[in-house]
Amino acid sequence: MNAEAILGTIEDPRFAGRRRHYVDIGWGDAGKHRQVVTSDTGIQVRITLPRGVFLDDGAVLADDGTHVAVVRRPPEPAITVRFDDNTGIAGTRRLLLLGYILGNQHAPIDVGDDALTAPLFTSADAARTLLTELGITGDVTTVALAAAGWSRTSADHAGHRH
Repeated sequence: MNAEAILGTIEDPRFAGRRRHYVDIGWGDAGKHRQVVTSDTGIQVRITLPRGVFLDDGAVLADDGTHVAVVRRPPEPAITVRFDDNTGIAGTRRLLLLGYILGNQHAPIDVGDDALTAPLFTSADAARTLLTELGITGDVTTVALAAAGWSRTSADHAGHRH
């Protein structure tokens, strides 16, 4: 299958009933405009998109009337910090320090309504130690990152979010 444009999202009614072929594209490859990937069913998908396109989770890349190729964001190592777990002036101070450290690493961040998530650029043990040293309650786990692009940061690949 060839993908030369994002045709929509898998929730679009026009794709109902199509056989889905999921291509797992991590956050680091979601901004690449040229790549060849293999779907979960073994179908090869050649992606040739315009520069600046970010492959959101659920994006339909190809449709032959029977089959569709769909982007799926796989779980990847990350730091997740819930805002409710780090409240008050002290919590705000600690989160600002974490933001400063992530910014110095040029790490993209995903800021939601209730949490901040950033990809792991170090070992899980080093990330846990950092959170402990900063006094931040958070998790080092695997999650799907940047499902709809990154929050606006200097590391933002597409410059869009919601």
